[in-house]
Amino acid sequence: MKLDFNSSNKKNLFINMQQEVFTGNVLDIGIDNYGIIYNLYKKYNDEASIEYIHGKEEKDFIEKNSYDSCIMLFSLSQIWFNKNSFIKDVSEYLKENGTLYIWDIDKGYSKIFNAKIKVLVSDKIIKEINISDFNIFKDNSKETVIKVLEKYFKIIDLKTSDNIYYIRCQKKNNKKTSIDIEKGSKENEDSSYRNKFKVYSHKFSNKIFKGIYK
Repeated sequence: MKLDFNSSNKKNLFINMQQEVFTGNVLDIGIDNYGIIYNLYKKYNDEASIEYIHGKEEKDFIEKNSYDSCIMLFSLSQIWFNKNSFIKDVSEYLKENGTLYIWDIDKGYSKIFNAKIKVLVSDKIIKEINISDFNIFKDNSKETVIKVLEKYFKIIDLKTSDNIYYIRCQKKNNKKTSIDIEKGSKENEDSSYRNKFKVYSHKFSNKIFKGIYK
């Protein structure tokens, strides 16, 4: 197999995101700050308060069960550690029935990706992203990602074009019913008691948190 890494072979791709609407508390997870989600969010939230979280050491500042939606824009493919544990963390940050949006490259093993992506944010704003991934041992195919997502999310929408996929999914409701709790108490009273009462603090101020995972 011959792989050509010549930069002149870079594809030119286009994504139209100007119809996307994000409201409420939004968790924006990424390694690179493209400013795209910020601009989309500000279109409908004039009084938005923006806070940035950098690195794993500040992960505890991201509150669980507090966000209406989470956006990952070309960030999942840059994650080398266990995607399963990462997606599980994301699901815990979201409120019940919270929404996860993913835009990323559809690249499996033995494949490469090299493209300049223009993102239409509004009639006046076009952002440009350069993504090159020549690692043939890294798998970020939509099939692999969906298998992980389906453990914690219900897939609502899926689109693929030019080796880029878009996935919109909703957090699954994994709360135990009263019958499940009663059954569990008979098997292990101490364990079930810890699951009976959970109080979550929900913030209704509009915020975008930038979590950088490396």
